[in-house]
Amino acid sequence: MIHRTMLSRRRLLAWAAALTAGSLGWTGSVRTAFGATQILPASAVEVGDGAFFPIFGGGSGFYVRDVAGGPQFWSFYDSAGGHTWYGPPISSVWEDSNNWYQLFACVLFIQSKRGGQPELGPLVDLIVNGPAIADNHSNATQLEFDGWPAHGRGAQVDGAIDAFVAANPALQTGPARSNPRNVFGTVRNLFANLGLENSSGGVRLGVLGQLYRRYFEGMSTRLPAAAVAPETLDLRIPGPLTFDDLPGDVSGLDRGFGCTLASEEGPDTGIAHMDALGLRWDREQFIWNAMQHGYSEAALPTIATDRNFRVSREVIGLLQFTPAYAGGGAEHPAKYNPPSGLELPASDPANHYGRFVHGVVSSRRPLPDDPSESASGLNPISRWIAANEPDICRPSMPGYAWGGEAHQRWIARTDGEGEALSGEIDDGQRRRLLYRLVQVAHDSMSAVDPAARLIFPSLGLVDAACDATPRGMQFWDGWVEFLAGQLDREALVASNFFFHDVSLTLHKEPERVYRVVGNYREALDTLSDSVGAPYPLAGDRRLIVIETGLQDDPGLCALFDEEDKAHFIIQSMANAFAAGADEIALHKLVDYPLYADSGRGARAAVRYLAHVDRKHPQRRKLPDVGGERAAHAYAGPVRIDVPGPGFVTSVFYNRAREPVELELSFEQSEGQPAGAVHISDHIGNERRLEVGSHMLRLEAPRKTFNAYGKNWAWVGGGTHLLRYSDSLTLSTDPQIPERIQYRNIPAQDDAPTAGTCQ
Repeated sequence: MIHRTMLSRRRLLAWAAALTAGSLGWTGSVRTAFGATQILPASAVEVGDGAFFPIFGGGSGFYVRDVAGGPQFWSFYDSAGGHTWYGPPISSVWEDSNNWYQLFACVLFIQSKRGGQPELGPLVDLIVNGPAIADNHSNATQLEFDGWPAHGRGAQVDGAIDAFVAANPALQTGPARSNPRNVFGTVRNLFANLGLENSSGGVRLGVLGQLYRRYFEGMSTRLPAAAVAPETLDLRIPGPLTFDDLPGDVSGLDRGFGCTLASEEGPDTGIAHMDALGLRWDREQFIWNAMQHGYSEAALPTIATDRNFRVSREVIGLLQFTPAYAGGGAEHPAKYNPPSGLELPASDPANHYGRFVHGVVSSRRPLPDDPSESASGLNPISRWIAANEPDICRPSMPGYAWGGEAHQRWIARTDGEGEALSGEIDDGQRRRLLYRLVQVAHDSMSAVDPAARLIFPSLGLVDAACDATPRGMQFWDGWVEFLAGQLDREALVASNFFFHDVSLTLHKEPERVYRVVGNYREALDTLSDSVGAPYPLAGDRRLIVIETGLQDDPGLCALFDEEDKAHFIIQSMANAFAAGADEIALHKLVDYPLYADSGRGARAAVRYLAHVDRKHPQRRKLPDVGGERAAHAYAGPVRIDVPGPGFVTSVFYNRAREPVELELSFEQSEGQPAGAVHISDHIGNERRLEVGSHMLRLEAPRKTFNAYGKNWAWVGGGTHLLRYSDSLTLSTDPQIPERIQYRNIPAQDDAPTAGTCQ
């Protein structure tokens, strides 16, 4: 059955119970008091009258909802601790002449059609009195399967279970139906409506609902087959994102927004998802080490993650990993080895990387008379990235992808300090090999497609463990030194310094996004002076935040949900554009579903920031805070202004540990026509404001944690976006200063402390 429904805000707190991979199994959360506020799994989607629970994280599953004139199962489920106690629904609602029913992992809901409230149905008694159970069990005398005790209508109850039942009368257990049974340290008792388990003193419900489904699925008097046919969530995917209704002298699409791995969703869903979020390009991967037995042009389509994703969108190609035939391997760390033959000219057949780049670029070269097509019929690609995150320096770190076995041998012997021996690669040599890889990629690519653009390998770890230099740009600074040391200056300029654009991967706080992007923007703008040669592509090198997303760090108790992601993506994009980024991508597309707060936040960010002038001289951030310290040493409101043709977009958020009230005043320029003001919260709820004064409340950050004696907030709270005509001037009371003095925020009693959340 397909339910068309509009979605309310998705409630995502944390995993207290989860769908077991590959089954409908349920892991209960041990509690000591029944009826606590339930915690929905991260995959659940709240709708206006209930919630939808996907199966295996997909679009099929089952609803729990209140139905007008029908069962009120959602209210009962939600108020009674819901998923935390009963597990997910494993059927839709079915009925007979007297009752409505719905089956959950642990229990059966029943509600009389003659009135009254939902209750727990006599699940155990239904099993016992139903048709014969497999394995010759006699239902009338026993219920002994899967570790449960025999159904003997016994009255003895385990002590911990008995105390739990007495403390939670609302649980509706019904009379005891068995004596206790101890199986592998877990004591189990049966009651008329459910089974209870005592595991080391913690009592929880057992998954009898799943057993009931197993034995009685398809039996019309017990569990009709239609009841277990999955329902479908209809997301009502919004149409392509538009901007023309907002203030500004712009129309059409802004091609500065992209994503990674849209192919994971398939062609139709991926394109619809991109359109709904206003995304115009997608980064896909070319997994070179999938060619383990030698180079093969016929195999090129099979190593690309976009091979089943023929799109009408631009694709950027990321070249990844080294195969065995080129000195690498299928697994890590071998696949991270620098390929052999790099020291040879790019056109030499023994330069394996040069040959690979030549072949893959040839296979995707856009047709001169139709850039939307390639000779191979596959997605045409005109932008390539030579490697990903080479500045992650240790094999134990997530994302490590450059150095491989020889680098690991050096680390194991020297702990990262000391000279390299034969067969080893130290950190300096690792950087020099990457610079040569970039040269080879540029020369091979340009020989095939002079119009193609090479994007410098994606950087952005910004971690002192790998880069203790003041700016945290060691790989880039080494590249500039390498360019400055080239003796053939004319050839250097003719080659555009061997690259075109720069990409960054920034899974960091929005303030660090601001600082890192600003540093690279300045580095690109002053590149000619640094290299000491005339600057080719002056003003045409693009700075691309190729990955951005909010990631948990359980070790620091930095744990985030979909609503946090909505705040983050708006703040991150605004900071990136204010600092000088040209393009930005969501990583990954599937992490921003349209029904979730994260997707709604991303849609609002793209809608309000579309067509901003990335190089506008009046773009600014108030106060001008950036870097790691802002997360624990600035408490106050933030304002970011990024103008565009005929408009200004302003983003406000709050880093104080308490709500902030701002008075916004819009003043119209004399002689100018009346302007419009549009405002959106962090999940896209929009309204219009009249010229004049308005109060804006910025809530505090939703999540903070204590570490190193300080209180940290990676993401600000109360995010709002405003877009208004540039004939209006916006001021605030109190005024947000241009600069502030950092003051460390001490650890707070109500925040979790690093190391306590693992």
